[in-house]
Amino acid sequence: MQGAVVIMRQRRQRTTTVWLQLAVVLLIGLVSFTSAQEELGSGDYDDSVSVSQSGSSSAGDIGDRNPCSFRGNFLQHKQSTRLDPCTECVCSNGTTTCNIESCPSDAGCDPTEIVVIPEECCPQCPYNMYIMDTHIVEDAPIDFTIGESKRVKFGLDMEIERKLTSRIVRGEDLWKLSTWISPNQDGSGPRYSSTDNVFGEKDAAKEYFKPQYPPWEWTKLRNTFRFRGGTCDDFKYFCVEFGQGDAPRPTYDLSFTMQAVHDEQERLIDCVPLGTVLVRGGEVKKGVDLGEQGTKTVP
Repeated sequence: MQGAVVIMRQRRQRTTTVWLQLAVVLLIGLVSFTSAQEELGSGDYDDSVSVSQSGSSSAGDIGDRNPCSFRGNFLQHKQSTRLDPCTECVCSNGTTTCNIESCPSDAGCDPTEIVVIPEECCPQCPYNMYIMDTHIVEDAPIDFTIGESKRVKFGLDMEIERKLTSRIVRGEDLWKLSTWISPNQDGSGPRYSSTDNVFGEKDAAKEYFKPQYPPWEWTKLRNTFRFRGGTCDDFKYFCVEFGQGDAPRPTYDLSFTMQAVHDEQERLIDCVPLGTVLVRGGEVKKGVDLGEQGTKTVP
């Protein structure tokens, strides 16, 4: 009998120990959960998602980076998801915002030319680009020294004929930009230090999207000019010519046409005067007319 009592007491002690252990585990979990809630703020969470944090961050560090629970999915701050070709949603500090793209009533081309692409929101038309005018953008005139080379930075701003141009034009190797130095304001005559294309891969693939135009521009373009093989009379204007890439690859293999309005090629060309001619030792050959350019002697 005494043995049975001892066994019962041992079982009770073990049961009590197990319950105490469970209570401690639950208490620790409750404290950890409460601490996590206080630290992560009041974001919108899905109960089925566990949020973990790595590193040491205070509430102030993550207070503006709360994740989102959206349609049963978990999105990080600034993460986006696409519901369909026309709807994209993005998480911003615990709030999900959806942007719905609307298609214009006029597709921009003849109905027989319209192409429906499953992954695109709006029907697509053949890519047509009509250039109204070309503008060089420079911070200051380019000063140069005869016989030397100079690397210059400039920008390009294109004026588009909106009514004739497609709503969107995109692809790879669509555009090119030629540069040269000319003695004439319209870029005619001999071309000195000519470069066939100064556009890089990203420049040549620049997308045109009518709702975001204007502007349609390039910035931080660079090119090296060599002022050799001519005189001051030959180096008067910096010129560019915008054109279609040598091997354009439009998205979805749509047909692609780029041209100047009324086929007036001069619309694709722009020239700006060069700056001061720096002449070493003050030596200028006789009979050389510097025109509107100034001269400056350098050692």
